[in-house]
Amino acid sequence: MFTRRFSLPMSGIAATVFAAGALVAPLPASAAAPQFLIAGIQYDPVGKDTRTNAHINLEYISIRNNTTRPLSLKGYRIRDAASHVYYFPPTFVLKARSTVLVHTGKGRNSANHLYWGSGNYIWNNDGDTARLQNSLNKVIDFCTYKYVANRAALAC
Repeated sequence: MFTRRFSLPMSGIAATVFAAGALVAPLPASAAAPQFLIAGIQYDPVGKDTRTNAHINLEYISIRNNTTRPLSLKGYRIRDAASHVYYFPPTFVLKARSTVLVHTGKGRNSANHLYWGSGNYIWNNDGDTARLQNSLNKVIDFCTYKYVANRAALAC
């Protein structure tokens, strides 16, 4: 079972910290922290939507390993409300207490940056839901947001 977490708006300074993978919204005290969690979403990249790969890659979701040991994401996926699905590479291991950014566009995967491979934006500016699911299709964590004026990213 997963626990609903509420999204927090982010300021420009917080967005910079978030981009570095350091900002994670706290879970309620009654909730057991999942091994993996959605740390945040950059859903509206700065500037005009040019649909270039470089701009599309400014849109991303961050996934955090909440444990003190490296964990495999084999079989895990990210799904949005429109059923766009990203499958983690079968050999991908997220280091202990670290965060990986899953960029929407194309690029070369590394330990802290993965690429969805989409030629278009995934995360809707007017609201969306991100679900992190394991290999059994169980929702491990989710983050829902709605449009808020002057907000382009959020910590989940």
